[in-house]
Amino acid sequence: MRSTRLLSLIMDLSRLRTTSVGVLAERHGVSERTVQRDLAELQAMGVPVWTRTGPAGGVGIVEGWSSPITGMPQQEITALLLGETAARELGLAGEHRAARLRLRGELDPPSADGHVADHIEQRVLVDAAAWFTEAEEPPALAAVSRAVWTGRRLRMLYRRGAAAVSRLIDPLGLVLKTDRWYLVAAHRRALRTYRVSRIAGARVVEAPAWRPAGFSLAQHWAQARTAFERGLDGITVRVAVDRSALPALRHAVPGAGASAALEAAEADAVTDDAVDGVTGAPAARVVVELPMETQTIAVSQLLQVPGVEVLSPAPIRDAVARRARELWEANAPGARSDAVPDALRGEPSTRVPGGGYEGESLC
Repeated sequence: MRSTRLLSLIMDLSRLRTTSVGVLAERHGVSERTVQRDLAELQAMGVPVWTRTGPAGGVGIVEGWSSPITGMPQQEITALLLGETAARELGLAGEHRAARLRLRGELDPPSADGHVADHIEQRVLVDAAAWFTEAEEPPALAAVSRAVWTGRRLRMLYRRGAAAVSRLIDPLGLVLKTDRWYLVAAHRRALRTYRVSRIAGARVVEAPAWRPAGFSLAQHWAQARTAFERGLDGITVRVAVDRSALPALRHAVPGAGASAALEAAEADAVTDDAVDGVTGAPAARVVVELPMETQTIAVSQLLQVPGVEVLSPAPIRDAVARRARELWEANAPGARSDAVPDALRGEPSTRVPGGGYEGESLC
């Protein structure tokens, strides 16, 4: 958006002092004409931008001028970069509001149509919370974030099932995945991922934390997430479904591996018979080999798909058939409630994938 680009231009010009329209255009992915219009807009707002032509020319800000934006307190800058959700949960809600008001006053003067920020807020809303879940409020988040910001070690009590273990770790960074917090840390110099809500207690240790040379939180998280997702695929299940049931199958079995298998199977599913005089028409039934986690999870997921037929492995086919019979017997006309099999009385299976992350999963 233009207001964001104007802010970025002020920050660039304050840092570079002298540059060119071409460099700014390439940096922001717009045309030189757009940058020229933006510079004119900054001048109209009172920013002392100068431009010169010729070999010694360029564009810059008058020496000695300092924008109130560049003088923004560190906490406000941090809150602004984190975004509203993360800033709120890390105790920086006030700083985030102050930073937004500062930007609004400097870069978003009121016009006949009101503030640009008002226009944006009335048309785009970011809701980071997942459906049907309560927002996590990890009690240890404050101590964990303090250790991360200050580069100190952390002594924590971490829940693993019914037990809890004590760990002295070197925090490297926090990750907010949808509405769940994760701590990336080193334990005995081996990288681990911890679910913050499972930290029963935490205390900052006044000793510098070890950090691997050249460590990138974003790169590590991308690699860990890929490894975790691949690690979930413990078995391969071969199924056949009507083409009309493919959307239900995609919904029931999420993940990159399942999506790739479905796309490949759908592309390969053609019939040898001529349909309306055309050979190679899409087949009505599709056979696909799905990477899945465990037998229990596979059965639970496949029962959501209309008309699914499990071709292999046999134990999953038998389990699906058994559960289907139990459902029929429980819901058939005249079925008695006391005849419901015990297997259908318990809680539904919970998805608890493994991942090799200090005995915990990313979910």
